[in-house]
Amino acid sequence: MGPNRIRPLVFDTRPHKSLAAAGTPTSARRLRSRAAGGVALAAFAIILVSGASHAAAAPTDTVLPVPVAGLATGLAGPLVAQHVTVTTDTEQPGITRFSGTERTCACMIHWHNLTTGATGTSNLWFGLPATSGPAITGSGNLVATVTTSGAGGSITALPGAGLWIVP
Repeated sequence: MGPNRIRPLVFDTRPHKSLAAAGTPTSARRLRSRAAGGVALAAFAIILVSGASHAAAAPTDTVLPVPVAGLATGLAGPLVAQHVTVTTDTEQPGITRFSGTERTCACMIHWHNLTTGATGTSNLWFGLPATSGPAITGSGNLVATVTTSGAGGSITALPGAGLWIVP
């Protein structure tokens, strides 16, 4: 045979040595593999359909980055200098809770929902912890400014501010 001659293709029809050595015919091995895959798929489908419990997301706290600073209730009032924390929860969509981050706060939060156009205010007053009731802000992107508040005219030297997303 010369170097320019094409050799005919020869296929090896003998079973692979590892399968033959195991003593298991190829078709039986395939059948077992398919059966195992079917059982795994059925188990996954049962878990999916049975409504396996999903882990609930914990409430999310966002600290407004610009702190509020000033005097509450006029010149004789307490000094206010702190951040405000915003809490949202996927279990309660459209609801926001406000709280003083460092200590008691006499603060007024003026919020604006940029997605829906809704606006409102929430008041934080003295007490530990300084928290407000739930504010129905609606879902969307929100922005807020924070001022000092109190009877007798409060003085805000630096308004606080920040933004957050409500689920």
